Amino acid sequence: MKKLILLVLFVLPMTVQSQELSDSSSTNIKVVKSPVNRVAVLELYTSEGCSSCPSADRFLSNLKKTGISSKQIIPLAFHVTYWDYIGWQDRYAKKQYDQRQRDMARKQRSNSVYTPQFLLSGDDYRSYSSFSKDVNKVIIEKSLVDIELSLQDLTAKADVSRLLLNLKSTSSEKNLSFYLAVVENNLFSDVEAGENNGEQLHHDYVVRMLYGPFHGGSTDKHDEIEQTIALDSEWTKNNLSFVAFAENSQTGEVLQAVSLQY
Repeated sequence: MKKLILLVLFVLPMTVQSQELSDSSSTNIKVVKSPVNRVAVLELYTSEGCSSCPSADRFLSNLKKTGISSKQIIPLAFHVTYWDYIGWQDRYAKKQYDQRQRDMARKQRSNSVYTPQFLLSGDDYRSYSSFSKDVNKVIIEKSLVDIELSLQDLTAKADVSRLLLNLKSTSSEKNLSFYLAVVENNLFSDVEAGENNGEQLHHDYVVRMLYGPFHGGSTDKHDEIEQTIALDSEWTKNNLSFVAFAENSQTGEVLQAVSLQY
């Protein structure tokens, strides 16, 4: 994949309700609730050691220029490690993300993984010319899962910067898995070896940490998950967001997601 041209026009149906977002300064808690429509999740599996990946990274970054909101689509960039052997070690890559990509391929009965690879709401995606149309097919659907994500800064109560994420969900769906992700924008790397030697690469929506799967779909149709996060000194707070998403644990289909800015 040498070129990706982004021509995106998102049109939300008139019946879609906005996300509810509140910020209580007295308790230092932010809360976001998923909309009634299903939110599309676009996963990119990428590597700084892959010569075809920078164009896919730009495609993802350019989504910010289209005016999309997180009640329409949430992008996530997972950097994988399996190209590190070429000569450049991607500092954003984790073997955990290699495994997620393989697990998603297995659920789709595929024997291969590759970079750059996009998944749209869990499905392998290559139809870039119809991207806007395909995303709109997702977001016109009514969501089968409701998610509420709250963020509380615990720094004043601890010796280090810590955050508490709380995910609450209701659904009649079974076989649910939930994930929490720390995502960072505006990252740069000066590559000094490998296939992209000499290039400065710009990344957005980079998954810094991924927590899960947390298995849900309980008999009372209510799930709640808490996760404490220690803020890494390398992260820039103003560039951080926190994403919660629910997927079918058997098929890998991503059913709903929310995003909350730091």
